Amino acid sequence: MGYSSNNTIAKSKGTAILFAKSIPFQHRATLVDGGGRYVVVKGTIADRMYTFANIYAPNKSQHKFLAKFLTTLKDFTEGCLVLGGDFNLPMDPLRDTSLGRSAVPARILRRINSLLHSNRLVDCWRALHPEDRDYTFFSHPAQTYSRLDYFFLSHYHLQDLHSATIGNLTWSDHAPVTMTLTSPLYRTTAPTWRLNDFLLSDPTVIQDCTQALEHYFTENANPDLAPLTIWEAHKCVIRGFYIQKASEFKRQKSTAITDTLKRIATLETLHKGSLDADGLVELTAARRELTTLLNSSYHRQCQRSKMFFFAHGDKSGRLLARMLQKQRAASYIAKIRDSHNQIHYLPGDIQSTIRSYYESLYNLPGHTPDREGATNRTDIRDYLTTHLKCRLPQSTARLLELPLSAEELTGALKASKTGKCPGPDGLPLNYYKRFLKTLAPHFLLAFNSVPEGRLIPPQTLSANITLIPKDGKDAAQCENYRPISLLNCDLKIFAKILASRLLPHITDLIHPDQTGFIPGREARDNTIRALTLTHRAQRRGEELLLLSTDAEKAFDRVNWDFLFATLEHIGLGPHLCAWIRALYINPTARICVNGMYTAPFKIRNGTRQGCPLSPLLFTLALEPFLAAIRGSPDVRGLRVGPTEHKIAAYADDLLFFISRPETTLPNVLQAFHRYGLLSNLKINYAKSFILNISLSSRRVSALTPRFPFQWATSRIKYLGIWVT
Repeated sequence: MGYSSNNTIAKSKGTAILFAKSIPFQHRATLVDGGGRYVVVKGTIADRMYTFANIYAPNKSQHKFLAKFLTTLKDFTEGCLVLGGDFNLPMDPLRDTSLGRSAVPARILRRINSLLHSNRLVDCWRALHPEDRDYTFFSHPAQTYSRLDYFFLSHYHLQDLHSATIGNLTWSDHAPVTMTLTSPLYRTTAPTWRLNDFLLSDPTVIQDCTQALEHYFTENANPDLAPLTIWEAHKCVIRGFYIQKASEFKRQKSTAITDTLKRIATLETLHKGSLDADGLVELTAARRELTTLLNSSYHRQCQRSKMFFFAHGDKSGRLLARMLQKQRAASYIAKIRDSHNQIHYLPGDIQSTIRSYYESLYNLPGHTPDREGATNRTDIRDYLTTHLKCRLPQSTARLLELPLSAEELTGALKASKTGKCPGPDGLPLNYYKRFLKTLAPHFLLAFNSVPEGRLIPPQTLSANITLIPKDGKDAAQCENYRPISLLNCDLKIFAKILASRLLPHITDLIHPDQTGFIPGREARDNTIRALTLTHRAQRRGEELLLLSTDAEKAFDRVNWDFLFATLEHIGLGPHLCAWIRALYINPTARICVNGMYTAPFKIRNGTRQGCPLSPLLFTLALEPFLAAIRGSPDVRGLRVGPTEHKIAAYADDLLFFISRPETTLPNVLQAFHRYGLLSNLKINYAKSFILNISLSSRRVSALTPRFPFQWATSRIKYLGIWVT
């Protein structure tokens, strides 16, 4: 295997051959199966550890063999794992056999693919040839071709894959498979830094940090410098301070551990020769000292391992291991499908595909007037004037205009939960809580300058986006991930203060039909209401349809022009509007994909999932649509006494109560279309369902082809509750 050029591995008939060139493979250990089914070797090439595993699977119960083998392999593997061999089955019969089918049961294929996915092993040839068909074996009796021989590589080393080819069938009944790995010396990584919470509990470091902060703000108290610039620059200074302190602690701890180990070795040697009781006491004390030194490392490792999993048992065991493995596998993206329906397996292609999807999602047409299809602000004002009648009293609006206060800052910090991942600056919430007394005046001075025309620095507005897969959805589709923005904690504190100001008055602005994120309202208000109206319609023979709609990326598609026009229309003052608008002036984000960050891109629409203010802003932006539905005489609901029930909402989860569907459904579609042009809301009709409660089957048959919604046969799920 040559390191100066490419590392080449070939396999034929279950035998792996390493072609050595300039640098030899230095063998470390070997693992051999007594039954002759596998052989595993590990060693180094140019000081880099590799594990090469070769298997010859049986011709039945391959899933059981592979599960047992991977369990054994996990404890043996070090470094880059290369797994090759004859698996005796096609992984994907549709593409890996000439007939497009296989005699291997589907459950075995599903189990094997699940095992490979959970162990993050990628089919190298398929990764480079996603749509091609080629085979490694020809069956003379059946006269069929199939691909039974594979190379698998860990996803985290897939960037080293240069090529994978299938040779010709010559002297053997199996074709040779060749894989080439490039040199791993250079790898692009995104530098990340996060403040170690341990440094926030050391009294000496706290005292030194306080002095450093006071010195910095004293030295830079210059009226010619923008307060926000001074505030953002202090993060660079404090990062350098903590990096220096962390390095000092690391050196001291490493030295102490080394010295203690040497002392233990000396004492053990003496005790072995003399068996002196005093020597044993001294040796025990030295061992206890070593344990104390290592405890902090163990504690941090336990925190990283999500200690709450131990609630499922008194001891860590198989249950904990399975839960952790499932959690890690869920966040791992093995493949992704692009807009042209092509599947990508390589890390670089996965990153670029996901980045392109979210960059287009956060840069929808209609944000600026000079874009094609841009929203007409006059139309927005006319829409809001027509449908949105509620406004804040001027006295309340004046109270919301007051400068941010120290009491509000303290309250926001107390209400914020610690232990959450910080944003790109790496400073956690505990940092601001620990040094509140020193930082508070400068925080307030910085963010109170926003209404004066000061812009929040781009570094403060940057975010890291982490993707959470939706349960039960195809993980190969970009839209089946929920993007959570990890914002800088100072920005979240600022947004928390603004949310705390708005929250007491939000019930005056949002109709009771909306129960999402509103104090005193709960999701069960809507579900009980839906069940009650359903029973009433059935009992009294009143016509009723339930329409549950699914909004596509509702939070991420919000049009900022529409949002800010809504805030001004409901009577928010210029200072509060300026504070909110400052959160949306040139923000950027980068996406974390399998531990690697994409290049940053600009965001031009949407409310960030993870920002404390986003839920309130979204409900305010959706309220004009709900008001339009309630006020439309052409949308008929179910009347109970003086109240006509038309719609129930929990954020973007909408449930319509529809009577006279022949005229109501077209008007609901028209209302969606009108609001969507102004706000970017997009309904996913394939996931929006109608449930017939009391209409005749003849009327349902006539209605079904006229509307794009799906018709449920017996039940629909709303807010996790089945309505039948």
